Amino acid sequence: MTLGERLDPSAPLELDGAPLVPASSANTRGTAIDGVGEAEILVWHKPRGVTTTHADPYAAITLPQALTEELGAARAERMLSIGRLDRETEGLLLLTPERSLVSRLAHPRARLRRGYAVATRFSLGEPEFSRLRAGIRLTDGWARALESRAVQPADALPAEIRSGNDDPGQWSYIALGEGRHHEVRRLYGAVGHPVLRLVRLSFGPATLGELLPGALRPLTSDERSEFSRALNAPPQAPA
Repeated sequence: MTLGERLDPSAPLELDGAPLVPASSANTRGTAIDGVGEAEILVWHKPRGVTTTHADPYAAITLPQALTEELGAARAERMLSIGRLDRETEGLLLLTPERSLVSRLAHPRARLRRGYAVATRFSLGEPEFSRLRAGIRLTDGWARALESRAVQPADALPAEIRSGNDDPGQWSYIALGEGRHHEVRRLYGAVGHPVLRLVRLSFGPATLGELLPGALRPLTSDERSEFSRALNAPPQAPA
């Protein structure tokens, strides 16, 4: 083969005996353009007190520091959170080393619900739940719950919560379609019920289940398929 030589597009090409694949169809990082492919995505039960950044002079413990024991320092440093949970919020957080997936899965256009268990001093009633579902104007615009109600057995709260000293009536459930800054805390504050404890139970198809604080697990094949389906879904007009 010489410089400038033209080849039949259908002709197979090899380099040192290995077939060459066009860049458009190559899967160089293990991710698919229209889904999550084989990218590494982990479900982590974030403990309270962890700041989900890589560097913060005011953080008691950063994301890599919290992950080092489980993943090792080098691997922990590569992990990025898909969305964030504030320092005092605990529960499900998705992690990946694939930067291209972070914004795609966290963006509202992916239509991935975030489900939370919320502890307050007093129980919420239907008037408060209705206000949360109807929408409340916050400082950065309107926000509303996709679902807001009392907790149910199907919500699968972690065992530590179910067996704790908190009155079960003080726990409620809310689902949101986005992850704005302190959104749950601000919504509950707007209906007169400051949040005492906040636990994310789900993000899209991924659920916290009985994962202990600080523990990790990979996505299941079904969860992986559902995330890919969400990324492949055509955009919808705003409601």
